[in-house]
Amino acid sequence: MNENNSPSSPFSSEAGHLPAGLRIRDVVLGMNDGMVTLTSFLGGLSGSPLSHTSIIYSALMTALAGSLSMGAGAFLAARSQNDLIRREIERERWEIANVPELEKKEVYELFLSFGLPPEESTLVTERIVADPAVWHRFMVREELGIHEEAIEAPARSAALLAISFLAGAIPPLLPYFFFPRAYEAFTAALALSLLSLAVTGSLKSRLAGEPSFKGAGEMVFLGGAAAAAGLFLGEILPRFFHLS
Repeated sequence: MNENNSPSSPFSSEAGHLPAGLRIRDVVLGMNDGMVTLTSFLGGLSGSPLSHTSIIYSALMTALAGSLSMGAGAFLAARSQNDLIRREIERERWEIANVPELEKKEVYELFLSFGLPPEESTLVTERIVADPAVWHRFMVREELGIHEEAIEAPARSAALLAISFLAGAIPPLLPYFFFPRAYEAFTAALALSLLSLAVTGSLKSRLAGEPSFKGAGEMVFLGGAAAAAGLFLGEILPRFFHLS
């Protein structure tokens, strides 16, 4: 077949695949959380009697504390998930060794659910159960829906989320080093944060092969709404209850 007549793929080439271990979900989560947390926090402090230096110091401590919290949470979550996955993998190995007929029936029923006729399901089942290693891998992947890639490195996951949170905290904090008045700094911080959210969302969409404006709009809308809610809780609500 002439390669020139083959349809052009709407996806990127093999070289354009995401590198192994890249978790765009963690990057987006960390950066969005960092930006929203710092923007809301700074908005609540901008009208306070604190000095400009105290606001910067408080924001830096909040960014560091949030980063450590995100990292610790990611580490514990990854460890817990890995323990659960390993337990399920070992359970499947035990069942193959101790109740093989039941597991063989499950393989057969899986192929029936895939749409194979009974005769072919029986044939393929016999071939799979002939090799215990292949049998175990098949059951882990097809019955449990677990892949080896699902086992994360807890330290890497923790570092990625912690660094992403700090990276997201930089845009709202940066203007406070250049604007001496808190309300001017916060206005610039809000604009820079929304711009950063748009850029992050655009890059996310490009990696997913979607229109850039889709991810940018989602990030700006959702991140902006979360920041507005934080501002309301941190500044407007206390004034409403005469707590400021």
